[in-house]
Amino acid sequence: MAFPKYRLLIVDDELSIRNLLVSLLSSSGYHCETAGHGKEALDWLARTSFDAVITDVVMPEMDGITLTQTMAHQYPDLLVMVMTGFSDEYSAQKALSAGAREFIKKPFSISEFLLRFNKMMREQETFRQILLKKEELEIMSRQMILDLQTESREKIETLQKEIEELQKRTKKG
Repeated sequence: MAFPKYRLLIVDDELSIRNLLVSLLSSSGYHCETAGHGKEALDWLARTSFDAVITDVVMPEMDGITLTQTMAHQYPDLLVMVMTGFSDEYSAQKALSAGAREFIKKPFSISEFLLRFNKMMREQETFRQILLKKEELEIMSRQMILDLQTESREKIETLQKEIEELQKRTKKG
């Protein structure tokens, strides 16, 4: 299941991994850009908005954990999936603590990658739908309150007029 409106940034110093993921995700309807290291990824993020970043951990100039921490701080709503072939040094816990939503060890199968990636995207889509529904509920609640206030004001005005009419009748009679 793809979410074609989503823009992805794939960060890995290995061109073959970048190309594999671009091919895989583009064929699923995603728009993909790539970066060879963390600093290049931050340059991309400074000038373009993305919905998710898939990053390797071990890269020159800036590792993926530092990149993930920086993105979590600067772009808190950005989804991040971390991948690494160095599972002893870089654990899932370290990546998740840095702000990643998903973690996968290299080498991975295409099906495992897609399973984890699509799970992350579905969760985000569900979260966005919840936010939209909450916003819709808030708007409806405000409108209902306004409608009730208007209706109450009209009833009060009608009752006040009725009271005034009754008072006039009482004075005449």
